[in-house]
Amino acid sequence: MNQRIYVLFCVLAAAACAWSQDPDTDGHVGYVTRAASASDFDVNGIRVLCGPQTHTTTKALANQGPGHPGCPENTPYLGESMRIDGNKKAHAIEADLIVANPAPLGEVKGTAVIDALPESDAAALRQGNLLVRADGYFIRITTKTSIVWNSPLRSLADVKAGDWIEYKGRQDQDGSIVAESVKLSPDVVSKFESKLRARTAYDDSPAATKKKPGKTRLSDKANPPLATKFPRYSNAEMQARIDRIGNSLIPAYQRNLLKTDPARFEFRFVLVDEKKWHDAITLPSGVILVPYQVVERLPNDAQLATVLADNIACALEKQAYRALPRDIALSAALDGAAVAGWFVPGLGVASLIEGSAQSSEFLAQSEIFKQAEDQSGRVSLGLLQDAGYDITQAPQAWWLLSAKKTKPLADIPLPRRATGLYRMLGTVWHSQPARAAPIIASAQSAVPE
Repeated sequence: MNQRIYVLFCVLAAAACAWSQDPDTDGHVGYVTRAASASDFDVNGIRVLCGPQTHTTTKALANQGPGHPGCPENTPYLGESMRIDGNKKAHAIEADLIVANPAPLGEVKGTAVIDALPESDAAALRQGNLLVRADGYFIRITTKTSIVWNSPLRSLADVKAGDWIEYKGRQDQDGSIVAESVKLSPDVVSKFESKLRARTAYDDSPAATKKKPGKTRLSDKANPPLATKFPRYSNAEMQARIDRIGNSLIPAYQRNLLKTDPARFEFRFVLVDEKKWHDAITLPSGVILVPYQVVERLPNDAQLATVLADNIACALEKQAYRALPRDIALSAALDGAAVAGWFVPGLGVASLIEGSAQSSEFLAQSEIFKQAEDQSGRVSLGLLQDAGYDITQAPQAWWLLSAKKTKPLADIPLPRRATGLYRMLGTVWHSQPARAAPIIASAQSAVPE
């Protein structure tokens, strides 16, 4: 396997859920990040100051005049898109013009697991309609939707959470996607994926973790799970906290799978010591390595739940597995050392990247990471809502973690990762936050044997 491809593998899976958070430096155009009243709100973390010179309008009316004088008539909503023209000061902008700038509604497409069926309506099914939640969106399948079925799915009545959807459609005013075409498939765990999960299990037994400082080894071939270089960080209270929060976020359909079902993830939350990470790391097995430094920086349970939900989403969407380049012989990928390098950062990856990161081929892959990060962020909001956490805390969690050192939120530029979540709060979740309510009760069901 040549060096460029090996580097790509290492970075695809290890960075898909831990992509660096580039700040959005334009404070004049963005999303409402705080809204106390019509005269007291922030856009991209910057306080908007209204005065005698301020006028407010909408994008549709901006060319017809300055609009009405003063602040917006109603309190802006979290995630509302706005343009603010005026004199920018430290942490504030004296607004001359406030333009409500609705996010454009266009074509949306993707592939994702269906993580919930928010509404169950027999009459709607008989009429050829179904609402599913997938990819962080509410997707409407109607009688006009072109559907491709993969056996054993043959009708909308057969569709369940845990199945997969490939969709294309247009976003409606309420944030939902009206599907033009969908492909519906059951969840199939291939032999390769099964081996990949087994090879990336976390084994912290004394026999498996004997190693020299800075070295990592795999267990022997008869005992394939990965013995990671990141042993547990010992703090019983902190470990109990991530277990409690993490287990509350596992979606109902996963909880209800038999333990013998290959589609079931045995999620495990492992507290580790890694001060350079600003995120947890998800292994394909469902093991999530959580730096205690991240836990310390997020005392708010909803914010810590955001990190864990995002990483659970990485596993549910099989991001590491699905991101592997298709033009590579996957049989070679099962080499133990290679598997270790792909999914656990720090195993010699840095030295390889140093010589390759500037190549155009490598840089082109950054879009893959961003797409994966966007998807896991979108999906995490649904998991948080189902478990009863405050989803408005989600962008703040990544905002806080984007700084190298602990700082007040006002001193941290709004990162790209938080921006995407504010956009989702202002579109998908603004008009339909209650849709997940019926799912919450079922998520508490017992785990079948």
